[in-house]
Amino acid sequence: MQTTQMSSTNDLTNIADGTPTILPSRSKYEERLDKAIKYYSSKTLVAQIVLACVFAIPELRYGIGYKNQCPMQPQISMFLIVHGATKFAWVFLNILASIDAKIINERMNKKDLARQLMLINLILQFLFALWFPSWFIAGNIWVFRNKSRHQSTDPTNTSTYCNDELYQAASLLIIMTYIATGAIIIGTIKRRLIGKMIKTAVNNITSNISH
Repeated sequence: MQTTQMSSTNDLTNIADGTPTILPSRSKYEERLDKAIKYYSSKTLVAQIVLACVFAIPELRYGIGYKNQCPMQPQISMFLIVHGATKFAWVFLNILASIDAKIINERMNKKDLARQLMLINLILQFLFALWFPSWFIAGNIWVFRNKSRHQSTDPTNTSTYCNDELYQAASLLIIMTYIATGAIIIGTIKRRLIGKMIKTAVNNITSNISH
């Protein structure tokens, strides 16, 4: 008890004397998790969740609705089903991360718990990030390698028949995924560059004022 009181007294004395009190610094690990928590409380996440749902809903609709209607390449409908379901799983993880950032971290102020939950969430999302491109590439192969021999007029010719709505939907969704991914990458790069420029400008202004 006396030790605690002496420590508090010393801190107050240091503040009164103008001596800076050294606070424990965050580790790089904690800083990175805090950055992730900050990101998952931003409006950017909402836009990405909405975009993922916009793609996932038609993927599931066409994949389930036209199942077994593409004997030429049965994996096309399965590709759409799994791809759409994976997006919804990703959305669920992002919603959990947002709850962690906004409620557990900000409202409940349980920083350590928020970091632990965020770490688990990020590991799961990393596993998704490893698997998702592989499945998307497989879908590209299943859809586009059969483009030249695909026909939708003779269902009896199972070696070349595929329901046209299913095939066109799969092709369009793949192309739109490329476009959306490119737009997100470009937007992210621009946002970071602008952020760095603003930070540099503020630092220069602060430096000039101090001199």
